[in-house]
Amino acid sequence: MPAPKPHLWVYTDMSDPRVTRSGGHPYNDPDDICTLAALLLQANRFHIAAVVYSSNHRKGLGGDTDFVPNIFAGAYAHDRPHLEAALGGYQEKINFVRSSLRRTDPTERFDPERDYADLTDLPTVQALVDYATENPVYVLLWGPTTEGAIAAKHCLTMGNETALENMTFIAHWTRSYIAQGTPEAPHKVANCNDDAHACLWLHQTAQRDRRVKFIEIGSTGQTGIVNGSAGYAHFPDFQKSRLGQIFVHGKFYHGKPDQSDGATFYTLVDEFGAGLADFTTDGTFSQAREENARDKFLADGHAILNDLRLRSNAAATAGNPFPAATILEHFTYVYQFIRGNYGMHLPLPSEVEIRTPSGTVLHTGDYASGNHKLDFMYNQPVGDYPVTVTHGNHTRNFTLTVYPGGKAPRDW
Repeated sequence: MPAPKPHLWVYTDMSDPRVTRSGGHPYNDPDDICTLAALLLQANRFHIAAVVYSSNHRKGLGGDTDFVPNIFAGAYAHDRPHLEAALGGYQEKINFVRSSLRRTDPTERFDPERDYADLTDLPTVQALVDYATENPVYVLLWGPTTEGAIAAKHCLTMGNETALENMTFIAHWTRSYIAQGTPEAPHKVANCNDDAHACLWLHQTAQRDRRVKFIEIGSTGQTGIVNGSAGYAHFPDFQKSRLGQIFVHGKFYHGKPDQSDGATFYTLVDEFGAGLADFTTDGTFSQAREENARDKFLADGHAILNDLRLRSNAAATAGNPFPAATILEHFTYVYQFIRGNYGMHLPLPSEVEIRTPSGTVLHTGDYASGNHKLDFMYNQPVGDYPVTVTHGNHTRNFTLTVYPGGKAPRDW
């Protein structure tokens, strides 16, 4: 009799990439878009209880959009029958729900002094607690750890020993000794920036109270899986299925799809990279563990892609992938990033035209798919520069703004 599938509850900061910061970059790193597509291709390995998206604190994100229903839910519904026919075990429907943290803007952060006995205003946390009261579940934390911390604090307050026993948190990159963080300050990483109290509380509580099981995997998804994807020759095959298109176009930077958060679920798969035995459940972490897991994932980078490619090819028998206009609309990013650099992410080969604020042509060029720097924008006068990106008969329009002082304001 086969072992039961791991149950997953995913907290992701993924949001509609068409909703952008002041500099034009998607509000949230689109790596989770790529990662979620990989998870859905791998879905027959797991039971996915819920995908809670936009679970973060960045103000200005606005209300829900059609991105998740039309792109993710739509792609899974389209590809699933063919994945099921080829491989079996794909659940009929995935429960996608927007995080209840988004009820206020900006959202509240974790307060270690609160008991969180009442979760009335946080139904996505209450839903996790209810699920864990009935089922063992791995809670994957792809961004801020706020909802995980609240769930654990609620269970401790209410004495819900069953849910505590059933929940195991797996966090990507809330500590690192080798990337972003340092041996002296491993907590100084992006996923802890938005809610440092939640990160610290979960790590410390797991160390002193073994009822809270918290696995830190560090940067191993990025430094291992993503870096291990370099030089892969078969990325064009992913364009034949809808889930494959999302995977290969959502964030394809430096010639690699950024499924970095996928390390949280690949640790549950015996075939690839590091496994649960390579980590502890008490919130502790070390440089040696991070380097060991990185090296294991590095070695299996192409094996992971081969497995995903097999699945994408099975899904491709559905035919009718997303049209080029859909890919261009959702996954083209023209931006000034928070560090001041100007760039573009083009999911498809495109012609680009940039005009000055007065309307004269500043730059034209034909670009391959991928990410490109626009360093010549550094020396331009302050103002708004219209950008047109064209692929075939499909066009998207953007604006690059040169701000006083050179950097876009941090509006999130």
